[in-house]
Amino acid sequence: MKAVAIKLDDSERGRLAELAKTKQRSAHFLMREAIREYLEREEARQAFIAAAEASYEHYKETGLHLTIDEFAAWVDEVSEQPEATPPKCHA
Repeated sequence: MKAVAIKLDDSERGRLAELAKTKQRSAHFLMREAIREYLEREEARQAFIAAAEASYEHYKETGLHLTIDEFAAWVDEVSEQPEATPPKCHA
């Protein structure tokens, strides 16, 4: 593992120190945790965007889709029957 320097202004450094004291953790732990959470959130966001783009490309190629009403009806059904089968896509 390599060390990385992060430049913080005095206000940020003070806030981090206070939070670390309150949580009884080191500032280092809090920074690593914040970076890990950020990476996970942004990776999930990128995966969501990629899936949406792939879905749109599939739609443009095939024309298969669901209407919002079909989707909403399925969501309502799933809330009562979690194993409900999703509706079939159609052109």
